[in-house]
Amino acid sequence: EYLEDPVRNTPRVLSEKYRISIKRAEGIIKLKAIEHHKVAYGEIVLQKNFTSGMESMLGVRSMTGIMEPQITKRTSVSGPRFHAVPEGEAFGPVEAAEVLGRKPFQQIVDRLAASTPYIVDYEGLDEKFAPRPQKKLSDSEKRRLDALGSATDKLIETNEALTNRRWKYVFTDIGKNKDMKDRVVLIRDKDGSLKEAGRDYKLKRYGQLW
Repeated sequence: EYLEDPVRNTPRVLSEKYRISIKRAEGIIKLKAIEHHKVAYGEIVLQKNFTSGMESMLGVRSMTGIMEPQITKRTSVSGPRFHAVPEGEAFGPVEAAEVLGRKPFQQIVDRLAASTPYIVDYEGLDEKFAPRPQKKLSDSEKRRLDALGSATDKLIETNEALTNRRWKYVFTDIGKNKDMKDRVVLIRDKDGSLKEAGRDYKLKRYGQLW
């Protein structure tokens, strides 16, 4: 279903339909994409008889009527909070977020506006099995997205002495006093090149840290 229409059949939509968590839906989509790619290119041969035989020996059976929560992590919400504000002093969403220790609402809106449809995060997969759909943006969404910088990585320097066959290092500015569009994400690649991450990679890193 995801391959039929990846823009419409998102992990959230599929999780609601099959009553599983969003993370499980994402995992299934990713694993099936890897499986179909490797089978199509002759990298693996599925052992279907072996799988069914093991399931029979272990007593595996399909479970119906079980509902999984979409999101397992719940936000902790405290009781009412009162904050005294001097007369004449400005107190808007940004100040309120700071008092509550949360991200400003506009920052969340901007991130959602700049978000793209779910894409399987696994290098080397054929787009036939792991499509890369692009979200159609309105003019206001385009302006917000452009504010986050270029979509491509920007090369800063290359140092052969820092080549590394195994690892790629990513450095992310996580200071709380900076707006999302002002944060810097640097990548030291295996070939020794140092790059400033493009917009898409920045959004991915922000999601992991914030």
